[in-house]
Amino acid sequence: EESSESSSPPVSYQMKPPPEGCCTTDGFCQAGKDLRLISISNEHIELPSGFLLVGAKSPNLPDHLLVCAVDKRFLPDDNGRNALLGFSGNCVGCGKKGFCYFTEFSNHINLKLTTQPKKQKHLKYYLVRNAQGALTKGSVICWKG
Repeated sequence: EESSESSSPPVSYQMKPPPEGCCTTDGFCQAGKDLRLISISNEHIELPSGFLLVGAKSPNLPDHLLVCAVDKRFLPDDNGRNALLGFSGNCVGCGKKGFCYFTEFSNHINLKLTTQPKKQKHLKYYLVRNAQGALTKGSVICWKG
């Protein structure tokens, strides 16, 4: 007898769905911590040596930057050069460390990526503390190529 179930669609090479029980809200990491600059600009964020805070632009949250801690060796200099290939980042929300792939990191911070190549270009701005000590958008990260 015929099965009424439709055949499953072909496998696409999209991001794996986040693990069961994870937060999938834009602006929050999978542990449910708020990463939006507007929300955590006054928080004290511990950074390991050599890491910088940068703002990532989420396509789903055009008015917000997500705060990310990234090893500065993987970020370009002011001329858009000398960035090491690869990625090293930590979640400033839940404190999870040691993300070695931007895809894995972007999945953790619920950054919905549409483009595959040069995904790190979603890291748009350096974040700096202003005179009042609040984290604000600094200079643009100069990605070349």
